[in-house]
Amino acid sequence: MIDFTGKIALVTGAASGIGAATAALLERHGATVWRADISDGVALRLDVTSDGDWAAAMEQIMTDSGRLDILINAAGISRAGGEQSVAAVAIDDWRRVFAVNVEGTLLGCQHAMRVMGAGGGAIVNIASTAGIAPSATLAAYGASKAAVHQLTKSVAAACALAGLSIRCNAMLPGMAETPMTSAMPPAYRESWEAQIPAGRFADADEIASAIAFLASDAASYVTGTGLLVDGGLINRPVVR
Repeated sequence: MIDFTGKIALVTGAASGIGAATAALLERHGATVWRADISDGVALRLDVTSDGDWAAAMEQIMTDSGRLDILINAAGISRAGGEQSVAAVAIDDWRRVFAVNVEGTLLGCQHAMRVMGAGGGAIVNIASTAGIAPSATLAAYGASKAAVHQLTKSVAAACALAGLSIRCNAMLPGMAETPMTSAMPPAYRESWEAQIPAGRFADADEIASAIAFLASDAASYVTGTGLLVDGGLINRPVVR
């Protein structure tokens, strides 16, 4: 059984969705979890696009907990009001999605590498099947998640080159029950469900379980890779 007793974890995007489910699961398995989000009501108010916010969060964690063993970069957004095609997406929307999803993940990895240092640890970044399978209407989100997947490999390589015992992996969910997908029009949702061999969206806890595996000692020989948790979606030929 996965055991996080004595581990200190930071989970971004922890106010809802996959981040909240992951934070709760890590706690159930013994971890001390720092929940971070841009929303109020969590231990750390963190804008992942702010280098200063990251520095302050790490300082508080080190002051109160003494170290950081696990970072889960779960904060992420899609375009407000729904995604658009490549031809229609506004450049400001594109930049905002990349700022949160890519730059936020980069900053988290940079700060975690400094704090974890020679003591080692595990970083799990949330990418997406949207970063692998092309979609005409998920241009910004898909491109940003492809970048997160590639960044993950670079971070893992950099840690190895520096002699740091820090593993970095990506988890690539398909469609999951989150606030981001709850706003989907029914017909659009049904079109996605019809393409998933499992026949449904994942529960957030199912995604959290995969994240927990990558963060755990059970994955001690796993780094620089991506784990697909998509109900078989990526094997389907059509992505709308």
